[in-house]
Amino acid sequence: MISPRTTRLVRAADLRSFRNALVALGTDGSPLDARDRLVIIPTRAASLHLVRTIEDRMSARGAVILPDFITRAELHERLFERIGCGVPYTTEEREALLAVACRAAIEAGADPPFRIRPGLVAAMLEFFDSLKRHQKPVDDFERLTMGRLDGGATGDRGAERLIRQTRFFAAAFREFERRCAASGGVDEHAIRAQLLVSPAARPWRHVIVAVRDRAGDRYGLHPVDWDLLARIAGLERLDVVVTDTTLAGAFHERIHQWLPGIEETRWEPAEPAAGCQLPAASLHIARDREEEVAAFARLVRAEAGEAGSPALDRMAIVVRQRLPYVYLAREVFRSAGVPCQMFDALPLAAEPYAAALDVVFSFVSANFARVPAVSLLRSPYFRIAGEDDQPIREGEIAALDRALSEAGYLGGLDALDRLVESWQREGSRVSRAAVRGAAILRTAALEIEPLRSDATIAEHVDRVLGFLSAHENLPGPDDPLRARQLRARGAILGLLRALRDAHRRFDSRAVAFDEVAAMVRRGIETQTFAPRSGERGVHLVDADSAPFGEFDLVQLAGLVDGEWPDRPRRNIFYSAAILRELGWPADADRLKGIRASFTDLLRLPLRELAISTFSLEHDSIVAPSILIDEIAGAGSGAGLQTRPSTRSSDEGVVLSDAARGWAMRRLERPADSIAGGETSGHAAKAYSVSALERYQDCPFKFFASDVLQLDELPEDEAALSPRARGRFIHEVFQRFFEAWDRRGGGTITSDRLDDARAVFAETAEPLLANLAEADAALERTRLFGSAISVGIVDVVLGLEASRPVDVVERWLEYRLEGEFSLGAAEGRPVPLRGVADRIDLLAGNRLRVIDYKSGYAPQPKRALQVPVYALCAQERLAEQRGGTWQVDEAAYVAFSGKRSLVPVIKAGKDDQDSVLADARTRLLDIVGGIERGEFPPRPYEPRICSYCAYPSVCRKDYVGDE
Repeated sequence: MISPRTTRLVRAADLRSFRNALVALGTDGSPLDARDRLVIIPTRAASLHLVRTIEDRMSARGAVILPDFITRAELHERLFERIGCGVPYTTEEREALLAVACRAAIEAGADPPFRIRPGLVAAMLEFFDSLKRHQKPVDDFERLTMGRLDGGATGDRGAERLIRQTRFFAAAFREFERRCAASGGVDEHAIRAQLLVSPAARPWRHVIVAVRDRAGDRYGLHPVDWDLLARIAGLERLDVVVTDTTLAGAFHERIHQWLPGIEETRWEPAEPAAGCQLPAASLHIARDREEEVAAFARLVRAEAGEAGSPALDRMAIVVRQRLPYVYLAREVFRSAGVPCQMFDALPLAAEPYAAALDVVFSFVSANFARVPAVSLLRSPYFRIAGEDDQPIREGEIAALDRALSEAGYLGGLDALDRLVESWQREGSRVSRAAVRGAAILRTAALEIEPLRSDATIAEHVDRVLGFLSAHENLPGPDDPLRARQLRARGAILGLLRALRDAHRRFDSRAVAFDEVAAMVRRGIETQTFAPRSGERGVHLVDADSAPFGEFDLVQLAGLVDGEWPDRPRRNIFYSAAILRELGWPADADRLKGIRASFTDLLRLPLRELAISTFSLEHDSIVAPSILIDEIAGAGSGAGLQTRPSTRSSDEGVVLSDAARGWAMRRLERPADSIAGGETSGHAAKAYSVSALERYQDCPFKFFASDVLQLDELPEDEAALSPRARGRFIHEVFQRFFEAWDRRGGGTITSDRLDDARAVFAETAEPLLANLAEADAALERTRLFGSAISVGIVDVVLGLEASRPVDVVERWLEYRLEGEFSLGAAEGRPVPLRGVADRIDLLAGNRLRVIDYKSGYAPQPKRALQVPVYALCAQERLAEQRGGTWQVDEAAYVAFSGKRSLVPVIKAGKDDQDSVLADARTRLLDIVGGIERGEFPPRPYEPRICSYCAYPSVCRKDYVGDE
């Protein structure tokens, strides 16, 4: 039985009359009437703006009781609260039930043409709800869809797949409805059925609808919602408030079909509306979104400086797409010194706590690999501690990161266990900081390792909740972000608990953790988070909420193609033709609705209107919106005036006071007083010879690495890192020559190659055994060769045998440290340090310097290490043993490239003195440049910039200036 009621279509001339009608209807009658009154608005932000409007209008009347403001998503549950028979299902419970129903349908023989995944289950549930909201039962869906597809199934694989999909959907939806009814709960559709047959003891007596239907309003009501409001018992008044612009067209006809006998009435304001005429409007074409917001900030600052200017909270920038404006506005308005407030909901996925949870998921899914492991340890949202309950330190994380990279660690608890055990052995070269960090990482991995095995969804989520609870690091009471983080944390933990409880109740199957992670990620992505930002200042408001607020100055921003109007959301299951058969609205109705809303927004401000668009989005050119053409036909007497995007030099720049002070100080300095790449002098206690070679390659690279001491970013390698491999090769050859000399091997000749190779194998095997199995196999092949490649040992021993010479003594991995005159008796001493791979002392006070390179050898004319090591060795030998020592040979042995032996000083040549003098001169010039503070980005070859480790801090615009 339908209760007698008054149903009115309240027409307003414009948005000002629209708000007046809502204020009057929402506060009509006695204060107690508001307790049984609902106002349906598009968003929660709209309700806040409408409350401010009511407060402004009602200030003279004193206190007033406000009605309940709800969105369409809250309508059914709010109506159901007053019946109270049954507990509504959560979204997570409905998805769990549908997943179970899908498996039951498959077992019954209805095979889908795709694999069931959590994301598809959610999309199927959304499609099921849309069918019901368009008043299409499952039987009607199957009949109508099959009727469209049956004729074209023969020979058409696409149609055949759609038929299989439809049959599966029908079977799964019927099973879903059966399980929902049998499980004791109610969903939106069951609630609607109960509302129509079960009168409430205390019904809602007045409903005000401030939205349209879903065809032209993305937050509007569906056909079943209008049907419910037309038939629900106890409702005495139903007022639908619209503007003339939005009512024109098909919506006018549809609402008379849904609400037969609706009475149309025009809202007549007590005083003539001041905003009926289109205010003066201007068009600003910005370069990008940031400049667009900055232009609005300049406009606000200019208006604020004029007499009679509106208050800041009467100014607003209105956007169709909230992101990324909510993030840009914070930074731009803060730098401009303009206070800002916004009520819009933000995506929960954008909250830092959601990113922290994703780090945990990546840590598990990547099998505890280096990058997610380091991210977990570094996250400020977790406190990962050792056995002494002391949290891991930043230095320990950095050392662990470097050690894992050099060890070629790619994940796996077994591999991590082997690394920790080898690093803890006596004689390990890994730092204590890295060892402690590795032990803490292993403890964390062991704690969460059960997630790597299949378990029920509830068990997986329970373990994640336990890890978060054990290691969370909450902000302090004085942290300004504490409230926001706790709210985001509460929302995410609530989602996890809801997911756990839903699947514990309905779904006990064992699944892999990746499936659970996908469920949680999708759940977070679909939720919004509404922290109110700011208590005063200009407003950033979305286009759907803006009509409910009162503003004097408004800028409609982001008018680009694809945003005003936004592109239609495509259904992933069926074509538009089939959806139209099922009751989906036509896209033309959506576009007409957007055009009507935009036309209303043009009259939103009382004084001034600005329109803005931009040209670039992610370095791509974007076209302006077609809605800009609507302005010319909206009744503007002055027309649309274009404001240039450039600004004059005397225009106020959007800068904070501190930033403006630094900018003025910078501009006051003459341009020629700032030399590129120069700083104060740097003097080291001892210069590393390899670091001086780095300066020779590029002075700025030396500055970043050795002055600023910036670490290179570690990279994951499929095997040992180049640095770790280099150390391994050096250690192998050091131990080989030590063992060869202990055995009295003497000079390596061609007839002793087999003996030398056997000693090398005997020496190398213990070192190979310390590596991971895969790394050991690869390095063994590199050392000893294969059927298609020559091994490193054959290269080195072959070179020794091709130049046999009697070696009196070998200095292996010899450390050279101290002050050296470098052969110039009257020259300045230079503090140097370095490690020579091999210095062979030969008969006749001669010496030979050999340096191993796991990669390519440097160009002989630019080589610095071996000639400088030769000069230092000459000086040390003269001090320790007396006499004059000649450099017989200085060379690189390279294990990559075409040339294995790259001599810098060739044996038997007479150019030793000139080569050593040139190296000395270059070294002194380098040290002089360092001590003068000359560090320009000046690579000797531009190609080295492509693999430099410091591109993010390098001013590459200086390259090539000289």
